[in-house]
Amino acid sequence: MENGRFAKYKYFTHVMINKTDMLMITRRGVLFVTKGTFGQLTCEWQYSFDEFTKEPFIVHGRRLRIEAKERVKSVFHAREFGKIINFKTPEDARWILTKLEEAREPSPSL
Repeated sequence: MENGRFAKYKYFTHVMINKTDMLMITRRGVLFVTKGTFGQLTCEWQYSFDEFTKEPFIVHGRRLRIEAKERVKSVFHAREFGKIINFKTPEDARWILTKLEEAREPSPSL
């Protein structure tokens, strides 16, 4: 993905949101990934777990809300404080919330 930009991230799991979009969880955080027309994967946005300002939670049954530290997005200074991801089913939203919690747990020492 993006010429190996995320190669050092430890993959944990992912869930498809629709035919082209997925939410990927790594041991560092979350990435919203889009599959392009020719199969290329692009990270549209990402947050490290350190950027979360509160625990992710579900809104209206199937929407996952991730609140994060403020970011300035462009020269127009649009601000964002996180994302809401709409899943197909409440079960998908609950499953990914559980996986987010698991990914944030300390890795067992070897």
